[in-house]
Amino acid sequence: MFNKRIKTSIVSCVLICILPTVSYAISKDDFLKFLVNSSYPEAKEEVKEDEKKESTSKDEEYIEFFIGEENIPTIKEENNSDEEESKEASNTLASNYTNNIRITREKPTMMIYHSHASESYSDSPENNYRCQDNNKSIVSVGSLLTEELNKKGWGIVHSTKYHDFPDYNSSYSNSLKTINSIMSEQNSIDIAIDLHRDARTLDTKAKKDKETNRMVANYNGEEVAKFLFVVGQRNPNVKEVRALANDITNFAKKKYPDLVLPVIEKPYGKFNQYVADNHILIEVGSNGTTLEQAQNSVKYIANVLDEYFKEKK
Repeated sequence: MFNKRIKTSIVSCVLICILPTVSYAISKDDFLKFLVNSSYPEAKEEVKEDEKKESTSKDEEYIEFFIGEENIPTIKEENNSDEEESKEASNTLASNYTNNIRITREKPTMMIYHSHASESYSDSPENNYRCQDNNKSIVSVGSLLTEELNKKGWGIVHSTKYHDFPDYNSSYSNSLKTINSIMSEQNSIDIAIDLHRDARTLDTKAKKDKETNRMVANYNGEEVAKFLFVVGQRNPNVKEVRALANDITNFAKKKYPDLVLPVIEKPYGKFNQYVADNHILIEVGSNGTTLEQAQNSVKYIANVLDEYFKEKK
């Protein structure tokens, strides 16, 4: 009887010690799987088994990212360039926004918004590649792009609304509401830009180095984040969306061959690319680049968009 009590006590202790650890491990894994699988969350749709088989490892590589403070590199600060002054000025652009919206001219023809406005870069202040500080997230890149295009004569509507918070899985359904609302009031818009940054798993130094080589170019004496265009293959107008992304990519390659990457196609996505005559999803840099490198890319992207669409019109 005494031996049975001892065995029962031992088993109880083991269960008490192990179960919380197992539970924690499962919760953490499920959380990371959720983050990886929801990099481009759409309105919930059923995906057939034969469609899943069409997915390639290369495609999946573009939707992974790693959460971890160890991925935050040390950023060398420099305070002696005009670029710094320009970026500081861009951080004051918030005064030009009313209710998360800035309209630069009457009858704007271009809209910039962010389905994932909380996306940030390797120097994110919250250590997880996401934040709600407009000066540190992709919203800052959008503000700079709005300013650059405005200087070139474009009427821009820029929305700084966070569509991915608090419900990340509703990002695209939320941004669709914003798109429809803006376009119903500004029916002169025929170009829509969803501005993002790319993401990769960066849990080792080798992966970080590889990502730097992939996504950063030394151009005109500065480190510049590369950019690319994404196509959702589930759009009813996918042929037009694909043709536009490829056409503008080829145009960009002629101007800045070192800065633009090939078009990425997502088999299961729409990304609201059917709602405008000219809809482009641009990824500027990635979670492996710094905010400064992404901001350095803006003037080149603005040149591409300006010249391409002026020629097209």
